[in-house]
Order: sequence, then structure tokens, then C-alpha cells
Amino acid sequence: MHSTLPPEIESFRTTVRRMAKGNFRDLAAGVDEGQLIPASVRPLLAEIGAFGLPFPSEVGGSDGSFLAWAALQEEIGRVMPVLGFYLQANLLVAGILLESGTDEQVRQWLPALLDGSKTGFMAFTQPQTGSDISMMTIRARRAKGGWSISGKKMWISNAASVAMGVVYARDPDDGLPMFLVPTDAPGFRVGQRIEIMGLRGTELNELEFENVLVPDEALLGGKTGIKTAILRKVMPIGKIGICAVCVGLMQSCLEEATRYAKQRVQQGHPIIDFQAIHYLIAEMVAALEASRQMVYWAAFCKDQSADAITELATTKLFVTNAAMRVARLAVSVHGVYDIAKGAVVERLLRDVQVFELFEGPSEIQREMVMCAVRDIQ
Repeated sequence: MHSTLPPEIESFRTTVRRMAKGNFRDLAAGVDEGQLIPASVRPLLAEIGAFGLPFPSEVGGSDGSFLAWAALQEEIGRVMPVLGFYLQANLLVAGILLESGTDEQVRQWLPALLDGSKTGFMAFTQPQTGSDISMMTIRARRAKGGWSISGKKMWISNAASVAMGVVYARDPDDGLPMFLVPTDAPGFRVGQRIEIMGLRGTELNELEFENVLVPDEALLGGKTGIKTAILRKVMPIGKIGICAVCVGLMQSCLEEATRYAKQRVQQGHPIIDFQAIHYLIAEMVAALEASRQMVYWAAFCKDQSADAITELATTKLFVTNAAMRVARLAVSVHGVYDIAKGAVVERLLRDVQVFELFEGPSEIQREMVMCAVRDIQ
């Protein structure tokens, strides 16, 4: 299909595609089986500025746009979707830090996050209460020289292998401050790893905080209180990356299905000659192209400094549902051959089911869209 990207971003996407195919494609099956992303991928991602998109150069970023970020994540998702999710977690930490951190906090942490020498985690979700801010149970109380944090977090990405994390807690005044917590802080422990059906190279863990002492300088932005404006601005950004990865995943499903249909012979003909297969593949193409344009539009809106919350919620709802349908259609083209463990589309089908849930499940996106509809005069 004809590209709608500006020439400079299309050129960047070509560079990413070449690097991803040459270095990551052959790792995908092993990462799924061994459940660990090798450390060797980090310098390759850093080389193309992946960790610094889309942040300004004055803070150590790559001066890219959200549209460029979407193009990068699409190509990563085309060969190894779990790697796109790995990048995603770091982006949110860097975004929160840039928007809310003090000058010293930004100087201390942000350049290393953006050049890939360090990565971070975002500790938001809790056991039992999930991501409901009003039900935050992890506690932060004043202590000598700073704060003491106690409680548990769950479903936290990358925490087992990073330098620091942003931790949401509740203070005695019922405020909800965020703290920068180094992973070597006494009392901090990475608990049990959570194994999931897809994106199996993702490190998801429970986190335990037992009177973890952090100085006043660790209080993000130097203030207590809930930072809803910051969350409203930064958290939706995650949807761009997730949806772009899903577009790449759909592209891979289409390529696998088409390749197989050309090779598989029935009644003396490759099955790509059969009308039933035409219908399946045409449906895949339509869903893919509609999703791609929605992602590009959402990224463009974000680049224009709009909050783009409705656009991003609509895109997340449509694209993850479309990706699920495309993966299932790819299985239909392959038949029984693609339900075997280790088949590419079998892995992609498991991956996309996780993407439907991460960064807000479809049910939440529907509610966000409806809130916008209610406001229409």
C-alpha cells in the first residue's frame, strides 16, 4: 500500500526495518520459548535512537516525533512484538520524569533513560485493586530525612533488570505522590515473576516495599498530591506504541498467511487461487490498512500538542480488536498447521491477546470514547 508518511520518517522506518529483520527476527522464537529478551538488543536499539523517541535533544532525546515513534514500533512489532512492549515501559517512565520531575531529577535520570544505558519501570498497578487510583493502598509516610514506602505492586514491567522506577503511593493526607525509587534501595524486593500466555519475553513481577526509605529529593516534582494532569498527558502515549506494534503484528500475520497460501497445494492448485482464501486475505488487508491510518492519525494529533485522549482511546479499541481478528484469520488460512506450538502465527495470536489488555482493556476504551460522545453539544 502507498505510504502516507513524510519522506524523512519513511526513510527512518526503512532503516528500522532493515535492522529489525537482520537482528531481531531470528531471536523471536527463542525469546518466546526462553522468556527473556537478550541484553544484546539494547545497544542495537540505542544505535537508532529508539529509547530517545520522541524526546527533545536538549534533554538527551532523539528529536523525533510521535509519528516516527509509531513507525519504529510498527517495524519492531513486525518481527518481535515483545520488544516493542519492552521499549514502551521505558517511554512512560521517561515521559513522567520529563513532565513532572525537578531539574535535578531530570538531570540525574533522564539522559541515561533516553540513551538506553539505563531503563526504568512504572509501578502503578496493585494486587486486588488494579490501576484504580482511588483504591491505592501502598503507603508513603514521613520519616527522618525523607519518606518510608510500604506495600505491594503487581504486573510491573522490567523491574527485575532496571536501575529505578516511578512508584505511586498514598500519603497520610490522602494525596497520591510519585517517588523515584532506585532498585538497590534497602527494603525493595522484586518478587515472583508472573508468566503470561503471550509477550513471553516480558518481565512482569510483583514488587514488595518494606519500609523503603527514600530522601525528599526522590519525591517526583518535589510535591505531594495527585498528578492527574501529568497522568492525563503521559499515560495515553502508551497507546500509540501498543497500537503501532499491533499494526506490525498484523503485517506479519498477513505476510505469513500469504506465503503459506502460495505454498500450500490442494486439488492441484495453491490455495491462494481459491476464492475462500481471497476473502480471508482481503479482510486482513482491510483491517491492517485501516488500523495503520488510525495509528498515524493519533500520533499526528499528539504531535500537534493535542491531548488526543479520545483519538487514542478510539485507536486502541479499534486496532487491538482488529489485530485479534487478523491473527485469527491468519490461523484460518493455515488451518491446523498454525495451532502447533512454535508456529509464527500461533505466537502472534497469543501476543495480541495480551495487547488487548495492556494500556487499558477494550472495556475501558469504550467508556473513554463514550465520555467524549456525551460532551458533544
